[in-house]
Amino acid sequence: MKFIPVLLLLVSSAVIAAERSEGVLIYEVGDTEDRSMSYENFYLQTKDSLIPLNASQAFKERMPLHAWSGKQISVTFKDTVALSGNQRDILAIELLEGESLRGGGVSGSQKWISLLCKFSDKPAEQENLTYFQEMYANDPAGLDHYWREVSYNEVNVAGSIAVDWVDLPSPQSSYIPNPGSGNSSSILGPLFEDCTAAADPFVDFTDGYVGINMMFNDSLNCCAWGGGRSASLDGQSQFWRVTWNPPWAFANAAVIAHEMGHGMGLPHTNNSDEDDNPYDNHWDVMSAATGSAVNDSVYGRLGKHINMYHKYRLGWVDDVDGYTVQPDDDLIKRINWTALTTTANEKFIRIPLSDGSSYFIEARQESGQYESNLAGTAVIIHHVVSGRSEPAWVVDADNPPANTANTEGVMWKPGETFVDPIDGYQVEIIEQVTNGFRVRLTGISDIIFRNGFQ
Repeated sequence: MKFIPVLLLLVSSAVIAAERSEGVLIYEVGDTEDRSMSYENFYLQTKDSLIPLNASQAFKERMPLHAWSGKQISVTFKDTVALSGNQRDILAIELLEGESLRGGGVSGSQKWISLLCKFSDKPAEQENLTYFQEMYANDPAGLDHYWREVSYNEVNVAGSIAVDWVDLPSPQSSYIPNPGSGNSSSILGPLFEDCTAAADPFVDFTDGYVGINMMFNDSLNCCAWGGGRSASLDGQSQFWRVTWNPPWAFANAAVIAHEMGHGMGLPHTNNSDEDDNPYDNHWDVMSAATGSAVNDSVYGRLGKHINMYHKYRLGWVDDVDGYTVQPDDDLIKRINWTALTTTANEKFIRIPLSDGSSYFIEARQESGQYESNLAGTAVIIHHVVSGRSEPAWVVDADNPPANTANTEGVMWKPGETFVDPIDGYQVEIIEQVTNGFRVRLTGISDIIFRNGFQ
């Protein structure tokens, strides 16, 4: 099999013969119920095993591994000795032929199936089959309706179904020795294998499904989880997007949307306070999923939109849908509300920076099926550094930034100007207009010229 070299670090001849393995990159994220902690794990899934991967921070800054979720890869390890917890240090990583990072392949029909699995010693069924079936509806509050709006109709989950409760072969303690605590992801493989096997008599896994939402009737460990598994089900061998959800997770559609986002390879977003909590951004379902969210009488808190960087990464918007600022710019653009599916104006503005990072700028309105409980109507700016665990951080004018990004400091409104501290680009919010805002964009060359330098 040929390789597409993406990153290969220079090494000494003594390391050239280091072990190399091929498989699928598995990216898993665990989210605690109280949103106080998150856990991020990477694995190489080969034909025979699931190998935990360890990468230095410098490596991840150069190569954001979450973008490789579900990809066929080759990994060269630093040595043949496993680290603590059987982790292996990554020396180099390559995409196999035919794989691409851009867009993530998330477009068109994206059928999911919900499997409802009961621990053998836990009889409770928190919701009936109808609840889970209608969670996928193409009606407001339904996940098909939600993902169509968020993706500008690039994605739908039409045809997604749920299968009624089935019994797992073992009690809860067999899978989870300390329910509700501990961050070990070792529980996920056995739960996936036994839940899919228990539901198999009632499911045709060859019917075009890309994802599996597993709903469990009692606590898991610390978290609800989103990620994936490469497996053969009913002879259908593929990478499956997978979520593992305890009852508190499926009580809110926003949490299921959040975990499905992880299944698509999306990381968390964050605010700018630089703490360890990635749930402080109220402008993205991939951060504070239930914060500033609309409440539904049946499905609890509903998901907000994901930020424009995530939409750009998944291929739901591209450069033709927005405007990329140039160094010699001095112009006015009109940017429309994020939630508008079709628009004659810009959906976003992107500012590439000299250090390799970028800004994504969008207009958010406190209105609509999924956005009417936002903190306000404003221009929202995310600074994106691809190598961070949470690449997109919402920009806060306050110093120090607020602990939670639902304050005036993150809402850029008419009369305010954002000045980029890295290169000096300026974004002036001129006025709110029908369907969005007018903004003036000033590039660094024009700023120098207007200050009297040639």
